[in-house]
Amino acid sequence: MQAAPLPESEYARLMALARYSVLDSAPEESFDRLTALVAEVLKVPIVLINFVDQFRQWGKSCVGMDSGTMLREVSFCSWTILSDDVMIVEDAASDPRFEGNPLVVGEPHISFYAGVPLMTPDGHAIGSLCVIDTQAHPFGERELLMLKVFGAVVMEALELRVSQLELSRQVAASAAQVDELRRTAAHAQTLAAITDLFDTDLEPTKAAQLSAELLSQAVEVDWAGLVLRSGAGLELVAGWQYSSEAAKLKLAVDQSLSAYRQGVSGTAAQKQKSAFIDDYPAHPHAVPDFIERGVRAMAVLPLGSYQDGQYVLVTLRLQPRPWRSSDRALCEAAARSIRALLERHAHLKQVEEAAGKDSLTSLGNRRAFDQAMAVLDELTEPYGVLVADLDGLKLVNDHEGHARGDALLVKFASEMQAQFTPQGKVYRFGGDEFAVLWPNLTPLAEEEALGRVQRAVQRLRTAGFPRAGASAGVAYHPKGAEPQDAAALLELADSRMYEAKRRSRAVRAS
Repeated sequence: MQAAPLPESEYARLMALARYSVLDSAPEESFDRLTALVAEVLKVPIVLINFVDQFRQWGKSCVGMDSGTMLREVSFCSWTILSDDVMIVEDAASDPRFEGNPLVVGEPHISFYAGVPLMTPDGHAIGSLCVIDTQAHPFGERELLMLKVFGAVVMEALELRVSQLELSRQVAASAAQVDELRRTAAHAQTLAAITDLFDTDLEPTKAAQLSAELLSQAVEVDWAGLVLRSGAGLELVAGWQYSSEAAKLKLAVDQSLSAYRQGVSGTAAQKQKSAFIDDYPAHPHAVPDFIERGVRAMAVLPLGSYQDGQYVLVTLRLQPRPWRSSDRALCEAAARSIRALLERHAHLKQVEEAAGKDSLTSLGNRRAFDQAMAVLDELTEPYGVLVADLDGLKLVNDHEGHARGDALLVKFASEMQAQFTPQGKVYRFGGDEFAVLWPNLTPLAEEEALGRVQRAVQRLRTAGFPRAGASAGVAYHPKGAEPQDAAALLELADSRMYEAKRRSRAVRAS
């Protein structure tokens, strides 16, 4: 699978998309009628109107599947916007761009895709009208022409929508609105600067700090903080002050935040919903300590839910200034950028964790074993290495099928863990090969280690695998010895395992 490259004028394209104010908007009948009509005319099960945002694809209307948000990396439409013509994928599974794509190998199992870019009058592709089938789908000149026509209709609906919004604004035009337009232009520059931050490999906390600094200048905030809501309450991960008056807020945050889990910040974190409060002292969930120290306005921006809890960006004003629409738009856009970085780091962490785990048994794999051995290699404390081969796996695979063989492997992994946890940690190298690292193993305990393997085998036999067996070998690194080469220790355990296997075969042959 390949992620689509960015268009050459990506920032201008994003600003063109922002002009339509369509992202995260509520469903609209005009667009839903269009997708339903396309599905009927072109005889396809799935039709979507998608917009390609900075880090995601967002669906405005859909027929045949749930409309929502997905990562831009897996989006078909992120390829469609790279040209001004229809993109057709006849067989997604064999296309190198989409081979292995989760939308192809998983739901909705895309086989056929055709998408027409939604082009703005100034030539920016902001999204796609696409049709999808889960099987081969004929798509001739007539269908191609109809898809282009429908794409033009979608853009006409978008332009009409913009005209209606602009007309509403003109009706309420005033000197304040002229000022708002100026602020919007300045905010666009701020957003571009925030976006530039994510071209570097910043930690999420540092990125949040730099983004908050830019926000403090553009929307006039006095204090900002990255807050985590977890099972234990609220925690200030990092806080930054932008005015001398804001110094007194740190004490209030440190002393009061965890006690107000159901306050504005805690509630916004739990619901992952933005909160813009113009009159903080009047809010029913206002924290008295914050009011006493002069907080007059607050904005809380959700940054997503992760393994350690829900994150929000909190900004405070000490002056009673309302949050203008352009302030809100910029804050939410900045939060989306920070959220994308948090999601990227969370995804990379999951990938790193998964890379050290055997997918069948959930044990650590050879890579995780080697990393643990590299640490032990530097120590002078005693530890043991046990290597075991599960005998009988090939017979089970040949006579009962690989599903039964997998069940044997999973059961053996479980029994080995039961025998060696918590003293040792069990790994699977692949196939029928397993290993155990056992810190503080003494020579007197080597026999016990081999006995535990045999007890695991006995549990296998009583669980429906009567021919199961295992051969094992143990190598020992004594206390106080010079650091020993881990590879040599593993090779010794391996050779002892094969010697045990040979003795076992000899006994059976006699």
